[in-house]
Formats: sequence, C-alpha cells, structure tokens
Amino acid sequence: MQARDGHWPAENSGPLFLLPLLVIGLYITRTMNIILTSVHREEMVRYIYNHQNQDGGWGTHIEGHSTMFGTVVNYVALRLLGQPSRGGIELVENASRWIVDHGGATMVPSWGKSFLSVLGVYEWSGNNPMPPELWFCPSYFPMYPGNLWCFCRLTYMPISYLYGKRFVGPITDLVLSLRHEIYGIPYHEIDWNKARNSCSKEDLYFPHSFIQNFLWDSLYFIGEPLLKRWPLSYIREKSLQKAIKNIHYEDQNTRYMDMACVEKVLNNLV
Repeated sequence: MQARDGHWPAENSGPLFLLPLLVIGLYITRTMNIILTSVHREEMVRYIYNHQNQDGGWGTHIEGHSTMFGTVVNYVALRLLGQPSRGGIELVENASRWIVDHGGATMVPSWGKSFLSVLGVYEWSGNNPMPPELWFCPSYFPMYPGNLWCFCRLTYMPISYLYGKRFVGPITDLVLSLRHEIYGIPYHEIDWNKARNSCSKEDLYFPHSFIQNFLWDSLYFIGEPLLKRWPLSYIREKSLQKAIKNIHYEDQNTRYMDMACVEKVLNNLV
C-alpha cells in the first residue's frame, strides 16, 4: 500500500461504499486499466471479500449489518473488477442471492439509485427528482442547496447536474448482464415509478412523510415534464450551467482533490 514516492497514504476504510463508487466511476470513464494495476485490482477484490458478512451481503460500514446499499455497490464493484457472476465463486453468488432475496436493487436508497443510473443498470425515471434549478434560488430560500451541510451540498451539486443531463455511461455487455443479476424480475418489467420510493427495511432509517412524498410526486409528475418543454427547458439549461460552474469552482479551490471521496468521483464524472 506504499505510494510511489515512498509515503503511505491515509486510510479511509470504515465506509464500505467509497471504494465501489470509485470503481464505478473508473469503469464509466474507461480509465480502469489506466489508473489501476492488476495488483491494485487484486487487493481491491481481497478487501471487498474480507468485509463480506456471513449472510452474503455487505454493510454500509465494516461493522454494520448487511444493507441493500452496501451489498449492491460492492457486488457491482466485484463484477466491474472482473469477478464472474457464476462459475464456482460462492461469495459472488451468495451476494447476488442476498440482493434478489431482499427485493432486488430497486430497494437501494437514493445514492445507490443515482450511481446505478449513471452506470446504466437503473433508470433515471426510478429516481426522485434532483432538480438543478434549486441553484437559482436566493440564499435565504429554505431549500437553497448552498445552505446545506457541506457533505450534502457537495454531493447534491454533481448529482443534480447528472440528473439534469440524464447522463448514462456506455452500455456494455457487462452492464446488460448486471441488469439481469441484481433484480428478481426482468429489467423491462420493473415499475420505475414505484421504485422511486422503494427502500429496503435494512437501509431505512426514517420513512418518508406524506408531505415529502407529495412534494416528490409533484416534482416528478408536474415539474419535470414542464421543465423539459420550451420555454422552461431554457431554465434547465441555465441551471446546469450554474451547477457545473460551481463544480469547477470546487475543483479549482481544492486543487482537484475535492472535499471527500464521493464528491471526487461525482465531479470527475461530470
């Protein structure tokens, strides 16, 4: 784990979703083989297997019970790192079985839905809206993203851009295969509207309130269709420009390190 210049980088090994999101980002940008040596990939696979729970899943962190978020992103990472879905690797098959037995990947919480959408194994229509137009709100507005806690703000910023663009990475044979592996029903039969508010009980900390669901549905069924039509589509385009301006600002002011691992991957994708 020693770096090329002789030092040992700081370790951030508690959360079990940081490494998989990096792998997803590298796969989408087709830089996996440029950034990672075969030894890096081998050690990444070893690390993921070492933290797999006995039931076949992964937690959101290394000491946590298995969650849909932890299990889906780590399973996807293993597949992107070259592990086969079948063929005698029991640990991979156990993970796939855990996902399907617990309702499939439509039950993953919001961050999982966003990253799977970018990868192409989940549809953007299965996400609750993350409108970039909120960046145009005045700073005193309660929903202005600039007033959010730093981790929320700097995660929402690139996700709102990717959502506004409905960006999807290259649809490869592996991506198409994953669409069959992490759902209990055929991909084309999934009800994406229902999937928006689906969340595994293992991941659910606090259920949506009636008011929250009403706001999501209003944005989903009324707001988004209107914003796709002229002249409101002009607002969407200007909002995307403002979002990416903020993203460049964050990159430049942190010398392209960004505040944290998730934000770095998202900004890199943007």
